[in-house]
Amino acid sequence: MSPTIRSWLATSVFALAGIIAVLFYSIVSPFLLPHFIIYMVLVINTFFSIRFWAAHQPNDIRQFLIDAVLVVAYLTLAFSIGEPLHFAIVSLGVFIAATIKYVLMRGRTPHEALVEHKTFLDALGAIACAALLGGTLSGYALETAWIFAIGFSLANVHLLFVRPMYQLQ
Repeated sequence: MSPTIRSWLATSVFALAGIIAVLFYSIVSPFLLPHFIIYMVLVINTFFSIRFWAAHQPNDIRQFLIDAVLVVAYLTLAFSIGEPLHFAIVSLGVFIAATIKYVLMRGRTPHEALVEHKTFLDALGAIACAALLGGTLSGYALETAWIFAIGFSLANVHLLFVRPMYQLQ
């Protein structure tokens, strides 16, 4: 399957899961909008990520397994929209799994500098999710959800359109 078809297929499934979760499964809460924004920005980023990395990642069992973990994590994240603690924990899991995915690619692709950069960015995402979890546990769930949604959105505008990270240098 071509990287473009793979990216459209995966992100269509993830986006549809997010929409179905919000419309039919999520509890009505003030967290729906910031969580939905975070999730959809993640899905948009994932489109570009899959489209780029599908052609460059090793085709082996390790990548297959971590990709399967990421699919389950994304779908779990969709159905945790609106539930602050669950959303923060699953978000952290998504970024930890994504970081592991790129650590497993080290030394196995000709684009080592890009792998290192992507690993760093996903680790930074995990740290941001840990802050989201900390804010949630500290009683500032809504405030940290909005801060995360705004910061994550701005970071993705920069990383996707201002200084695109998914292109060969």
